[in-house]
Amino acid sequence: MNLDMVKDGVGYAASLIILVSMLLTNVYRLRQLNLVGALVFALYGYWVRAWPVVFMNLLIAGVDVWHLLQMLRYSAFFDLAPATSVGAEYLKRFFLFHERELMKFAPGLTFEELQAAHTCVLFRNMLPVGLFAYRQAGPDADIVIDFMIGEYRDFKAGRYLYKTKRMFFKEQGIKRFHAVARHPTQPKYFLQNGFVREDGVAGGYVNEL
Repeated sequence: MNLDMVKDGVGYAASLIILVSMLLTNVYRLRQLNLVGALVFALYGYWVRAWPVVFMNLLIAGVDVWHLLQMLRYSAFFDLAPATSVGAEYLKRFFLFHERELMKFAPGLTFEELQAAHTCVLFRNMLPVGLFAYRQAGPDADIVIDFMIGEYRDFKAGRYLYKTKRMFFKEQGIKRFHAVARHPTQPKYFLQNGFVREDGVAGGYVNEL
């Protein structure tokens, strides 16, 4: 493999990284991946002595860094509102609008199940961005759905639910949450938020409050 082939490979890789970043719905991850793509593209431009490519991609990388720093500094305000307080009609509209995405995290979930469970709408800076529902049996609660829409799918919501609201759930008599991972992103999410793998349950996780 000669040097020209390596340079071309780096250029194609940079283009692919930027393309993939444009497909992401999570803005934070989009900026992260776009930053990597811009830096790789700048390296490619340096190798082939295409200085406008280097200059433009370093500017793009700078913009990505600035946005990432702003996101890290920005303090999100969360609130958890029982579905009964926002109304069944609103909950149904939220469910139907996000139904296809909800099914990826809780296959077969029905609106009737949400009505029968303890269901809450999660607000972030007063925007309705998620659903959290569970079935309680004594000190144990099985999570029906822990869902955030794509643009706000990060670990901040999980920290709010399982750390900030920890005492709220304990006051309801809940000592542990049980969850089953049905989506590739869920194991990392659960582990990041205090869950451990539950023995004897396929894909099961438990969080001792």
